[in-house]
Amino acid sequence: MAVSIEELSCLDCTIWLKSQSKASEFLRISQPVVSRNIKKVSDTFNISYFKDDGEYEIIHDPASVRLNIQRKMHQEMRFEDKKLILRLDAFKRIKSHLTTDVIKSPWQMGVTSGIENPFLFEKLLNLSIIDAWMSFWPETTSLDSTYTAIPVSRYVAYIGAAKNHPILSLSNKISIKDACDYPLYFGSAGDFPITSKSIESCGFKLYRGKRMNRLVYLTGLFTNKNYLFPIFPGAGTQFERELVALPIKIPIEFESRLVIKTQFLNSSKLDLLLQNIKTSHKNMASKYPGWIKSLL
Repeated sequence: MAVSIEELSCLDCTIWLKSQSKASEFLRISQPVVSRNIKKVSDTFNISYFKDDGEYEIIHDPASVRLNIQRKMHQEMRFEDKKLILRLDAFKRIKSHLTTDVIKSPWQMGVTSGIENPFLFEKLLNLSIIDAWMSFWPETTSLDSTYTAIPVSRYVAYIGAAKNHPILSLSNKISIKDACDYPLYFGSAGDFPITSKSIESCGFKLYRGKRMNRLVYLTGLFTNKNYLFPIFPGAGTQFERELVALPIKIPIEFESRLVIKTQFLNSSKLDLLLQNIKTSHKNMASKYPGWIKSLL
């Protein structure tokens, strides 16, 4: 027995966006409808799901195989039917650049703050819950031929300091060696393991924060004059805008790449998405010369 694409979307968007209310917002339907559809899917496939540490998980049994076949069928429908919306997500750092004037129908960005765990992205894409995601390279290197990673942009990150940081007394004579005397804040513990090792190999002492309210946490770091921070092109948070960019950059190039299943590479919907992203990144490259280069 099958379920409709609308019914299964309620379960999958809840798993992806981590709440029924956000699934309701994304799908533009009421939360009671989301709940009813999830129950129908659960009853149809004889599955149950639970929330563990903020993530929804389905208890696997033989019925989940039929569920995943249905997901793949619905994903193919989303790519083929002009009226159906495709689901896109991105790393938090990249997501701030992909605003609604860039991501247009038939694509829609998830209503979350962005995911930092590449393994979760790969899982969502593998299960056909999302249709594409913008990755942060070099973190995402384990993809097989089932997927294609399309290079979108290459960029650098400068080092930033609070306006009262003692390193600023060195003026334009600041070097990487000087910056290595201070801890460089680089996300929560466990985030970006490959990038972290590369940065540490350059001599930087990384400070890894706790998983807590980022606004509260950064407020505490800013009151301490010891910390330095990476600044990426188009930095959008209040803290990043208030940082002073030092005349040095992290000696590593980063890339954003659009990851999609290889079978959909010839989709006209993908062409439209890439064209919109290309226009956006060219505008960013002219706005932040020397920081970002479009690869499309």
